[in-house]
Amino acid sequence: MDYRNLLELTLKVSTFGAAYALLISILWFLPRRNKGEALLEKASKLVLGFPALALVTNLTAQIARYFEVMHWPAQTMYEVIPLGTATGFLSTLILYAVLGLHKQKGVARGFADLFVALILLGAAFTLSYVLNLDPTGKPLPPALQSYWFSTHITAYMFGYFTLFIATIAAWLHFCFKFWRGIFQSKDYPMPASKFWAIGLFALVPIPFGMHGILLGPGILLLAGFISTLSMKTENKMAWFDAWEKGSDRFTWLIFVVGFPFLTAGLIQGGLWAQEAWALYWGWDSKEVSALISWLFYLVYMHLRFVAGWRGEKGMWILILGGLSVYITFQLFGYLPASQNSLHRYTDMENVPAQRLLAD
Repeated sequence: MDYRNLLELTLKVSTFGAAYALLISILWFLPRRNKGEALLEKASKLVLGFPALALVTNLTAQIARYFEVMHWPAQTMYEVIPLGTATGFLSTLILYAVLGLHKQKGVARGFADLFVALILLGAAFTLSYVLNLDPTGKPLPPALQSYWFSTHITAYMFGYFTLFIATIAAWLHFCFKFWRGIFQSKDYPMPASKFWAIGLFALVPIPFGMHGILLGPGILLLAGFISTLSMKTENKMAWFDAWEKGSDRFTWLIFVVGFPFLTAGLIQGGLWAQEAWALYWGWDSKEVSALISWLFYLVYMHLRFVAGWRGEKGMWILILGGLSVYITFQLFGYLPASQNSLHRYTDMENVPAQRLLAD
């Protein structure tokens, strides 16, 4: 199988896995008997198999692309985004162990399955976008023929996609809190300012396209659907108490996994620039954008350790950091400042479907 066919297979695995994990997670929020919970636990154990299988097919696609273009496949968006989804699948498996999601029981296990479902769904949307890009392989220019090329980009991809996951985790917290404030307003009142802040923020990512719609209003509405089901149970949304207590640690550990790779990518970029142009920092527009994203997370870490910020204040920074990373990685190439950037990918424009079929 060639690169494109393997990407299509990864897309199918991600889509089916997202649907399966989402179904299992919803069932955890419904009333059930002991026998039903035992069956649900067995079904839940299969959820992790989908990111594992997607990782295998995605990595196989990277190997196939390497032999197609005879260099590390990260020169164009058609190549680098699937590299990112591969690191995202790997990060999911690592985080599942680091966060102890395999040890969760009951509704907490349902939240873990929902977490994996959203990652797989995001990967599916991402790969469907990639398959509409120009698939043409391009020779590697002299400036990219360096041993830093593979490590620099791969470190950034792992850091970016792991921190995207941190953004999803933080946003899930606010979405469920939003709906609890609506459904249980007497017992768990929410300040009007926070209520409107969450509602308005759901609209912020919409201009980013399908991914923004999925991340913003999509997750908010999904959380509303699950919260509605929970309200029909005896304990209603009592399960959120445990999540609210652990959400700070949950999102922090995701940050701990992703931030060192973001830092490594930034440092390697400077070393590569020094080797190529005898200049560690050239104030290229993409360099500045990447630095801004890195500073968001540095501020988050600083405020956590120095100012004692915990909980929701820190999670808002994680969300803003995720938006900054998305702008740096995905939207930067369309901005006027990027047109003369050395970091701009060469296939930023979509191509007609007829051409894809012809290829």
